[in-house]
Amino acid sequence: MKNKKINIIILFIALFLVLYLTVKDDFIEIFKTILNINLYMFIVILIIFILSLFFKSISLNIFINDYDEKYSVKKSFSLTLIGQFLNGVTPFQSGGQPFQIYLLKKDGIRISSSANIMIKDFLAYQTALIIMGVLALILNNLIGFYSFSDYLNVLVFAGFFINVVVYIVMLLIICSKKSGIRILNKLLNHIFKFKLLRKKQNYKEKIKSSINSFYENGKNVTENKFKMCKAIFFNLVHLTLLYIIPSLVFLALGNNNVNFINSIISTAFVMLISNFIPVPGATGGIEYSFIKFFGIVVINPTLSSGMLIWRFITYIFGMMLGFVLLLFKKEVRR
Repeated sequence: MKNKKINIIILFIALFLVLYLTVKDDFIEIFKTILNINLYMFIVILIIFILSLFFKSISLNIFINDYDEKYSVKKSFSLTLIGQFLNGVTPFQSGGQPFQIYLLKKDGIRISSSANIMIKDFLAYQTALIIMGVLALILNNLIGFYSFSDYLNVLVFAGFFINVVVYIVMLLIICSKKSGIRILNKLLNHIFKFKLLRKKQNYKEKIKSSINSFYENGKNVTENKFKMCKAIFFNLVHLTLLYIIPSLVFLALGNNNVNFINSIISTAFVMLISNFIPVPGATGGIEYSFIKFFGIVVINPTLSSGMLIWRFITYIFGMMLGFVLLLFKKEVRR
């Protein structure tokens, strides 16, 4: 609870700073632009965002049904929304899955099975994220939307590299726990050379225990390739809907300079960068990268207004829905 409070305080401070830096030079114009948004389009965008999360929950439901055939998509959708809130208030989106495992246990699914579900779901999502990243790089190379002449080049490829490495390490551990232990032991040996950690053997034992648990939970991931492919497909739909939202936001503000292709490329790059920003919601870095990428075709005050609306829809609104559902679940269980 103490860590959660600290995370929430950091989040609010970061959000305040982002809001201040965004509007301080052009507050009146940005405020007017936001007020003039097409309300019908705004409602449509909210529906598209909810629909994107619904497709994500279908992926989760596919794996839950392996252990509980009666577990509905509606319940999986609720679980996904709660995950949105908890991921939003923790660094690296790390808070959602542990609590989802806890909720699944409350619904009668064993912790080991719940962990298995989350590993499969994470792999399906990570696969879709990498596919969208590769697609964005290919499309950008074909149409030359970004020249990558500055440090954003480094950030995009660093984000892509980190996602690929995490994915490969997970697969290696699932396929061979010996390989996973060997890789992480080598990393630890390098860390201890710089004396960043002490009690080397204790860390090695903890890592070995964690990998054994991870291996046991994830070793049957590849048993049903068809289900995994279906889950990846639904995650691709989820990300595609999520990635076209900026173009719809700018359209609702009266700017049609951002088409679906540009929106997908830009948002994919923004998401790749945000994955290694160690602040709840990647706050600060994600807004900055959004401004830099979409700033190529959109100017202020529309650019800043679009960023704030996009951030509200895809982050604040999602967390609000998850928070309400979490409170409702607590009330029901009392």
